[in-house]
Amino acid sequence: MRKTAPDLSLVPMKEDFPPGWADLRYPWIRAELIAYLEEIATPDPRPIWRAEAQQGLISDVDQVMHFFFDDHDFDEKAVGVYLFDTAEVALVQSVKYALDRLVQKLPHGGNDEYVTDPLWKAVTASASAAYDAISARAAEGR
Repeated sequence: MRKTAPDLSLVPMKEDFPPGWADLRYPWIRAELIAYLEEIATPDPRPIWRAEAQQGLISDVDQVMHFFFDDHDFDEKAVGVYLFDTAEVALVQSVKYALDRLVQKLPHGGNDEYVTDPLWKAVTASASAAYDAISARAAEGR
């Protein structure tokens, strides 16, 4: 008798999120947001990106830009979807503003150019503030 592997394509993925996240439509995007904020709150995230690349992951400033600008809208429509309120919208918008200033200055920049530019300090400051506020809510179960 031949055994076959079960079809796992229909098995839902289970992740544990804080209880307060049950009201969010896409809590996994919030979890990803917190991870990205923590990453870019680091003065030099290049070692993180290199370590993740060695694990076969795609991790660099391009992924950060895609997440914040291409993949998700962090505006008022995100409230109830992956953000809780307009205060969180404002925090993430400040991160996007800092990243956008960097892109405007260095439109073809890469990891090294962005992270070593003086404008990166504004990215880390805004990301750190957003990370502190949003992750503190997660620690409180929200």
